[in-house]
Amino acid sequence: MRDAMAVFDEWLSNYEEPSEKEKKAQREEWDLFRKLCESDANQNSYGKDPSREELNRARKDLSEGQRLLFELLITCRPNREPSTISFPLPSFVALFGGPG
Repeated sequence: MRDAMAVFDEWLSNYEEPSEKEKKAQREEWDLFRKLCESDANQNSYGKDPSREELNRARKDLSEGQRLLFELLITCRPNREPSTISFPLPSFVALFGGPG
């Protein structure tokens, strides 16, 4: 604990207030982050205390994502027709992660 306090004290003593340019860049990053969090990719997201319905939806999205990935991998094998499988964004995000 004392080591952590020493590291924090050192960081605090070297801290400099961000310039206006840096503050603007930080605001733009947060705006982009919020925009991504509100995108269709996160339409099935849930908070820290999800309801049973939200958890079931998340499990369904993950299951569908796994199934679709498996189907896509099978179609990549030699001598197969090109795939026209649609991968819904919530299922993709449930499987691989996404913004927010």
